[in-house]
Amino acid sequence: MSDFIINDYLLRQEARAIVDEILPQADEGQDIEELIHQTIDGHEWVIYTYKALRLCSECDTTEGEALLDDAAETFTSLSDHATAVAYYTMLAACNDYLTQRV
Repeated sequence: MSDFIINDYLLRQEARAIVDEILPQADEGQDIEELIHQTIDGHEWVIYTYKALRLCSECDTTEGEALLDDAAETFTSLSDHATAVAYYTMLAACNDYLTQRV
């Protein structure tokens, strides 16, 4: 059994950490949205199916699912869908925190 724990609080904390880490790079002229996308795209909660599935089952994915619907992606497997929902849920959490910071 894995010791991986995820919930809405931890998701929001991770989003804050990602944005706080990226902001200095954005101050240097880099596109913050692109930096957020790159960071989330390689995040362990997105690239590892088990963690993506846990995020989907333990966190509120409403905002992520709405973003995913807007992207109109299609999937051939549950794992592809779970990683996409995890990606967009993390993106929504980062965008929410970024909006609060600005």
